[in-house]
Amino acid sequence: MKLQQLKYLVAIAENNLSITHAAEKVYTSQPGISKQLRLLEEELNLKIFIRNGKQLAGITPAGEEIIGRARNILQEVSNIKRLSREQEPGSNNITLSLATTQTQAKYVLPSALSQLQKKYKNLKIELEQGSTEQIIELLTKDKVDFAIISGNLELSTEFIKVPCYQWDRLVVFPVEHPLGDLTKLNLKDVVKYPLITYNMNVKQSSSLMAAAQQEKLQPNVVFTAADADVIKTYVRSGLGVGIIASMAFEPKKDRDLIGYSTAQFLPKSTTWLVFKKGAFFPSYMKEFVQIFAPHVDHEMLTSLQNTQRKELQHNDEEALPMHNSWQV
Repeated sequence: MKLQQLKYLVAIAENNLSITHAAEKVYTSQPGISKQLRLLEEELNLKIFIRNGKQLAGITPAGEEIIGRARNILQEVSNIKRLSREQEPGSNNITLSLATTQTQAKYVLPSALSQLQKKYKNLKIELEQGSTEQIIELLTKDKVDFAIISGNLELSTEFIKVPCYQWDRLVVFPVEHPLGDLTKLNLKDVVKYPLITYNMNVKQSSSLMAAAQQEKLQPNVVFTAADADVIKTYVRSGLGVGIIASMAFEPKKDRDLIGYSTAQFLPKSTTWLVFKKGAFFPSYMKEFVQIFAPHVDHEMLTSLQNTQRKELQHNDEEALPMHNSWQV
Protein backbone atom coordinates (compact mmCIF):
# COMPACT_ATOMS: atom_id res chain seq x y z
CA MET A 1 0.00 0.00 0.00
CA LYS A 2 1.31 3.43 -0.97
CA LEU A 3 0.47 6.94 0.16
CA GLN A 4 -0.07 7.80 -3.48
CA GLN A 5 -2.85 5.21 -3.69
CA LEU A 6 -4.57 6.67 -0.64
CA LYS A 7 -4.30 10.14 -2.17
CA TYR A 8 -5.98 8.84 -5.33
CA LEU A 9 -8.78 7.22 -3.31
CA VAL A 10 -9.60 10.45 -1.54
CA ALA A 11 -9.42 12.41 -4.81
CA ILE A 12 -11.93 10.04 -6.44
CA ALA A 13 -14.31 10.34 -3.47
CA GLU A 14 -14.07 14.15 -3.52
CA ASN A 15 -14.74 14.40 -7.25
CA ASN A 16 -18.07 12.59 -7.50
CA LEU A 17 -16.38 9.25 -8.28
CA SER A 18 -14.97 10.69 -11.51
CA ILE A 19 -11.52 9.25 -12.18
CA THR A 20 -11.04 11.83 -14.93
CA HIS A 21 -11.65 14.78 -12.58
CA ALA A 22 -9.63 13.14 -9.81
CA ALA A 23 -6.68 12.77 -12.18
CA GLU A 24 -6.87 16.48 -13.02
CA LYS A 25 -6.89 17.41 -9.33
CA VAL A 26 -3.80 15.35 -8.47
CA TYR A 27 -1.99 16.15 -11.73
CA THR A 28 -1.73 12.62 -13.08
CA SER A 29 -3.31 10.49 -15.80
CA GLN A 30 -6.62 8.66 -15.70
CA PRO A 31 -4.98 5.29 -16.60
CA GLY A 32 -2.46 5.84 -13.81
CA ILE A 33 -5.20 6.27 -11.19
CA SER A 34 -7.18 3.31 -12.55
CA LYS A 35 -4.10 1.08 -12.37
CA GLN A 36 -3.25 2.08 -8.80
CA LEU A 37 -6.86 1.60 -7.72
CA ARG A 38 -6.90 -1.90 -9.22
CA LEU A 39 -3.59 -2.80 -7.52
CA LEU A 40 -4.86 -1.54 -4.14
CA GLU A 41 -8.11 -3.53 -4.39
CA GLU A 42 -6.12 -6.63 -5.33
CA GLU A 43 -3.77 -6.14 -2.39
CA LEU A 44 -6.67 -5.69 0.04
CA ASN A 45 -8.72 -8.42 -1.64
CA LEU A 46 -11.91 -6.35 -1.54
CA LYS A 47 -13.83 -3.84 -3.61
CA ILE A 48 -13.67 -0.21 -2.57
CA PHE A 49 -16.05 1.07 -5.26
CA ILE A 50 -19.26 -0.23 -6.81
CA ARG A 51 -18.93 -0.38 -10.59
CA ASN A 52 -21.40 -0.03 -13.43
CA GLY A 53 -19.36 -1.26 -16.37
CA LYS A 54 -16.26 0.89 -16.44
CA GLN A 55 -17.87 3.66 -14.41
CA LEU A 56 -17.71 4.00 -10.63
CA ALA A 57 -21.29 4.07 -9.33
CA GLY A 58 -20.83 4.10 -5.58
CA ILE A 59 -18.65 3.28 -2.59
CA THR A 60 -18.90 -0.02 -0.73
CA PRO A 61 -19.33 0.00 3.09
CA ALA A 62 -15.73 -1.22 3.44
CA GLY A 63 -14.69 1.46 0.95
CA GLU A 64 -16.27 4.20 3.09
CA GLU A 65 -14.24 3.00 6.08
CA ILE A 66 -11.03 2.81 4.05
CA ILE A 67 -11.48 6.28 2.54
CA GLY A 68 -12.16 7.75 5.99
CA ARG A 69 -8.97 6.21 7.34
CA ALA A 70 -7.07 7.32 4.24
CA ARG A 71 -8.12 10.90 4.97
CA ASN A 72 -6.79 10.55 8.52
CA ILE A 73 -3.47 9.18 7.26
CA LEU A 74 -3.08 11.99 4.73
CA GLN A 75 -3.86 14.55 7.44
CA GLU A 76 -1.11 13.08 9.62
CA VAL A 77 1.30 13.32 6.68
CA SER A 78 0.37 16.99 6.37
CA ASN A 79 0.86 17.43 10.13
CA ILE A 80 4.36 15.94 9.92
CA LYS A 81 5.29 18.28 7.08
CA ARG A 82 4.04 21.27 9.08
CA LEU A 83 5.99 20.15 12.11
CA SER A 84 9.20 19.84 10.08
CA ARG A 85 8.72 23.26 8.48
CA GLU A 86 8.29 24.89 11.87
CA GLN A 87 11.68 23.55 12.94
CA GLU A 88 13.45 25.38 10.11
CA PRO A 89 14.98 28.61 11.48
CA GLY A 90 13.60 31.66 9.70
CA SER A 91 11.45 29.53 7.41
CA ASN A 92 9.77 31.44 4.61
CA ASN A 93 7.45 28.55 3.90
CA ILE A 94 4.63 29.16 6.38
CA THR A 95 1.06 29.69 5.22
CA LEU A 96 -2.23 30.21 7.00
CA SER A 97 -5.28 29.37 4.89
CA LEU A 98 -8.80 30.41 5.89
CA ALA A 99 -12.27 30.10 4.40
CA THR A 100 -15.06 32.41 5.51
CA THR A 101 -17.91 34.66 4.43
CA GLN A 102 -17.63 38.09 2.87
CA THR A 103 -18.75 39.77 6.10
CA GLN A 104 -16.09 38.12 8.26
CA ALA A 105 -13.42 38.61 5.58
CA LYS A 106 -14.07 42.33 5.18
CA TYR A 107 -15.15 43.53 8.60
CA VAL A 108 -13.61 41.20 11.22
CA LEU A 109 -10.50 39.42 9.98
CA PRO A 110 -8.34 42.39 8.85
CA SER A 111 -7.53 43.41 12.41
CA ALA A 112 -6.73 39.85 13.56
CA LEU A 113 -4.60 39.03 10.53
CA SER A 114 -2.75 42.33 10.78
CA GLN A 115 -1.80 41.52 14.39
CA LEU A 116 -0.67 38.05 13.37
CA GLN A 117 1.49 39.23 10.49
CA LYS A 118 3.28 41.75 12.70
CA LYS A 119 4.58 38.82 14.73
CA TYR A 120 5.23 36.45 11.81
CA LYS A 121 6.81 38.59 9.09
CA ASN A 122 7.22 35.67 6.68
CA LEU A 123 3.66 34.42 7.00
CA LYS A 124 1.62 34.09 3.81
CA ILE A 125 -2.17 34.26 4.17
CA GLU A 126 -4.62 32.61 1.79
CA LEU A 127 -8.25 33.68 2.18
CA GLU A 128 -11.18 31.94 0.47
CA GLN A 129 -14.72 33.32 0.54
CA GLY A 130 -17.99 31.55 -0.11
CA SER A 131 -21.24 30.19 1.30
CA THR A 132 -21.24 28.10 4.45
CA GLU A 133 -21.49 24.91 2.38
CA GLN A 134 -18.55 25.95 0.19
CA ILE A 135 -16.48 26.89 3.25
CA ILE A 136 -17.05 23.53 4.96
CA GLU A 137 -16.32 21.69 1.72
CA LEU A 138 -12.93 23.42 1.50
CA LEU A 139 -12.15 22.35 5.06
CA THR A 140 -13.34 18.80 4.38
CA LYS A 141 -10.99 18.54 1.40
CA ASP A 142 -8.06 19.95 3.42
CA LYS A 143 -7.87 23.04 1.22
CA VAL A 144 -7.85 25.35 4.25
CA ASP A 145 -6.69 25.23 7.87
CA PHE A 146 -9.71 26.94 9.42
CA ALA A 147 -13.29 27.69 8.51
CA ILE A 148 -15.05 30.68 10.06
CA ILE A 149 -18.81 30.43 9.92
CA SER A 150 -21.91 31.79 11.64
CA GLY A 151 -25.13 30.05 12.62
CA ASN A 152 -25.84 26.65 14.12
CA LEU A 153 -25.02 24.30 11.27
CA GLU A 154 -24.62 20.69 12.37
CA LEU A 155 -21.20 19.37 11.37
CA SER A 156 -19.78 15.87 11.16
CA THR A 157 -17.75 14.41 14.00
CA GLU A 158 -14.48 15.01 12.14
CA PHE A 159 -14.72 18.73 13.00
CA ILE A 160 -14.21 20.73 16.17
CA LYS A 161 -16.37 23.85 16.41
CA VAL A 162 -15.29 26.64 18.77
CA PRO A 163 -17.52 29.68 19.48
CA CYS A 164 -15.60 32.96 19.12
CA TYR A 165 -17.99 35.85 19.70
CA GLN A 166 -21.59 36.95 19.26
CA TRP A 167 -23.18 39.75 17.31
CA ASP A 168 -26.55 41.28 16.57
CA ARG A 169 -28.09 42.07 13.22
CA LEU A 170 -29.25 45.47 12.09
CA VAL A 171 -32.30 46.52 10.13
CA VAL A 172 -31.09 49.05 7.55
CA PHE A 173 -33.19 51.47 5.53
CA PRO A 174 -32.83 54.92 3.88
CA VAL A 175 -33.06 57.92 6.19
CA GLU A 176 -36.32 59.01 4.56
CA HIS A 177 -37.98 55.61 5.11
CA PRO A 178 -41.18 55.54 7.25
CA LEU A 179 -39.47 53.21 9.76
CA GLY A 180 -37.22 56.13 10.64
CA ASP A 181 -40.17 57.93 12.25
CA LEU A 182 -40.56 55.20 14.87
CA THR A 183 -38.80 55.51 18.23
CA LYS A 184 -38.85 51.75 18.74
CA LEU A 185 -38.94 48.93 16.20
CA ASN A 186 -40.33 45.45 16.53
CA LEU A 187 -40.47 42.54 14.11
CA LYS A 188 -44.08 43.30 13.20
CA ASP A 189 -43.03 46.78 12.03
CA VAL A 190 -40.16 45.40 9.95
CA VAL A 191 -42.05 42.63 8.11
CA LYS A 192 -44.60 45.13 6.79
CA TYR A 193 -41.98 45.89 4.14
CA PRO A 194 -40.19 43.71 1.56
CA LEU A 195 -37.00 42.30 3.07
CA ILE A 196 -33.46 41.97 1.69
CA THR A 197 -31.14 39.71 3.63
CA TYR A 198 -28.43 37.06 3.46
CA ASN A 199 -28.83 33.86 1.48
CA MET A 200 -30.69 31.31 3.57
CA ASN A 201 -28.93 28.01 4.10
CA VAL A 202 -31.33 25.13 3.49
CA LYS A 203 -29.43 23.04 6.06
CA GLN A 204 -29.77 25.69 8.76
CA SER A 205 -32.89 26.95 10.47
CA SER A 206 -33.39 30.66 9.86
CA SER A 207 -33.70 32.55 13.14
CA LEU A 208 -35.51 35.33 11.26
CA MET A 209 -38.13 32.91 9.92
CA ALA A 210 -38.38 31.17 13.29
CA ALA A 211 -39.00 34.46 15.10
CA ALA A 212 -41.60 35.49 12.50
CA GLN A 213 -43.35 32.14 12.72
CA GLN A 214 -43.52 32.41 16.50
CA GLU A 215 -45.31 35.74 16.14
CA LYS A 216 -47.45 34.36 13.27
CA LEU A 217 -45.96 36.81 10.79
CA GLN A 218 -45.22 36.25 7.09
CA PRO A 219 -41.96 37.97 6.00
CA ASN A 220 -41.74 38.82 2.31
CA VAL A 221 -38.08 38.17 1.45
CA VAL A 222 -37.71 39.61 -2.05
CA PHE A 223 -33.92 39.46 -2.45
CA THR A 224 -31.05 37.54 -0.89
CA ALA A 225 -27.29 37.90 -1.31
CA ALA A 226 -24.07 36.69 0.30
CA ASP A 227 -22.56 40.18 0.43
CA ALA A 228 -23.69 42.83 2.93
CA ASP A 229 -22.55 45.58 0.56
CA VAL A 230 -24.83 44.18 -2.14
CA ILE A 231 -27.72 44.13 0.32
CA LYS A 232 -27.09 47.79 1.19
CA THR A 233 -26.95 48.70 -2.50
CA TYR A 234 -30.42 47.27 -3.10
CA VAL A 235 -31.75 48.89 0.05
CA ARG A 236 -30.59 52.20 -1.39
CA SER A 237 -32.35 51.40 -4.65
CA GLY A 238 -35.67 51.12 -2.80
CA LEU A 239 -36.13 47.39 -3.27
CA GLY A 240 -36.76 46.76 0.42
CA VAL A 241 -35.55 46.92 4.01
CA GLY A 242 -32.24 45.16 4.68
CA ILE A 243 -31.11 42.89 7.52
CA ILE A 244 -27.33 42.63 7.85
CA ALA A 245 -24.63 41.81 10.40
CA SER A 246 -24.00 44.72 12.74
CA MET A 247 -20.27 44.85 11.88
CA ALA A 248 -21.17 45.45 8.20
CA PHE A 249 -22.75 48.82 8.96
CA GLU A 250 -20.24 51.68 8.65
CA PRO A 251 -21.66 54.96 10.02
CA LYS A 252 -19.31 57.21 8.02
CA LYS A 253 -19.84 55.40 4.71
CA ASP A 254 -23.49 54.58 5.30
CA ARG A 255 -24.65 58.06 6.34
CA ASP A 256 -27.61 57.80 3.95
CA LEU A 257 -28.90 54.74 5.84
CA ILE A 258 -30.26 54.16 9.32
CA GLY A 259 -29.13 51.02 11.16
CA TYR A 260 -31.45 49.79 13.91
CA SER A 261 -30.51 46.96 16.26
CA THR A 262 -32.61 43.78 16.20
CA ALA A 263 -31.42 42.78 19.69
CA GLN A 264 -34.95 43.14 21.08
CA PHE A 265 -36.62 40.77 18.63
CA LEU A 266 -33.97 38.50 17.04
CA PRO A 267 -31.51 36.21 18.85
CA LYS A 268 -27.79 36.89 18.86
CA SER A 269 -25.70 35.23 16.15
CA THR A 270 -22.53 33.30 16.96
CA THR A 271 -19.35 33.16 14.88
CA TRP A 272 -17.53 29.81 15.05
CA LEU A 273 -13.97 28.76 14.32
CA VAL A 274 -13.97 25.26 12.80
CA PHE A 275 -11.03 22.92 12.25
CA LYS A 276 -10.39 19.23 11.74
CA LYS A 277 -10.02 17.01 14.76
CA GLY A 278 -6.42 15.92 15.23
CA ALA A 279 -4.92 18.73 13.11
CA PHE A 280 -1.43 19.83 14.08
CA PHE A 281 -1.17 23.55 14.84
CA PRO A 282 2.20 25.27 14.37
CA SER A 283 2.87 28.24 16.64
CA TYR A 284 1.47 30.79 14.16
CA MET A 285 -1.85 28.91 13.94
CA LYS A 286 -2.11 28.76 17.73
CA GLU A 287 -1.40 32.47 17.82
CA PHE A 288 -4.19 33.11 15.30
CA VAL A 289 -6.68 31.22 17.46
CA GLN A 290 -5.53 33.20 20.51
CA ILE A 291 -6.09 36.49 18.66
CA PHE A 292 -9.42 35.54 17.08
CA ALA A 293 -10.84 33.72 20.12
CA PRO A 294 -8.95 35.06 23.18
CA HIS A 295 -10.98 32.92 25.60
CA VAL A 296 -9.40 29.79 24.06
CA ASP A 297 -5.91 29.46 25.54
CA HIS A 298 -3.20 27.08 24.25
CA GLU A 299 -3.97 24.41 26.84
CA MET A 300 -7.66 24.40 25.98
CA LEU A 301 -6.85 24.31 22.27
CA THR A 302 -4.61 21.26 22.72
CA SER A 303 -7.39 19.54 24.64
CA LEU A 304 -9.87 20.29 21.88
CA GLN A 305 -7.51 19.02 19.18
CA ASN A 306 -7.02 15.69 20.90
CA THR A 307 -10.56 15.00 22.03
CA GLN A 308 -12.70 12.34 20.38
CA ARG A 309 -15.63 14.73 20.12
CA LYS A 310 -15.83 17.82 22.26
CA GLU A 311 -17.13 21.27 21.47
CA LEU A 312 -16.42 24.30 23.58
CA GLN A 313 -19.90 25.25 24.68
CA HIS A 314 -21.21 28.35 26.48
CA ASN A 315 -24.68 27.90 27.91
CA ASP A 316 -24.58 31.46 29.19
CA GLU A 317 -24.69 33.88 26.26
CA GLU A 318 -22.80 36.45 28.28
CA ALA A 319 -19.79 34.11 28.42
CA LEU A 320 -18.96 35.06 24.85
CA PRO A 321 -17.84 38.57 23.94
CA MET A 322 -20.06 40.71 21.75
CA HIS A 323 -18.43 42.07 18.62
CA ASN A 324 -18.00 45.83 18.88
CA SER A 325 -20.61 47.39 16.64
CA TRP A 326 -22.44 50.64 16.18
CA GLN A 327 -26.11 50.38 17.05
CA VAL A 328 -29.04 52.78 17.22
